[in-house]
Amino acid sequence: MDYEAVIGLETHVQLKTKSKMWCGCANEFGAP
Repeated sequence: MDYEAVIGLETHVQLKTKSKMWCGCANEFGAP
């Protein structure tokens, strides 16, 4: 069997904003 190596890059960015990027929800822990 031939195997193909797949390398993934996962980036986590924490923005210093008071709202989420895609909606106006509050950027607090547990907020919807």
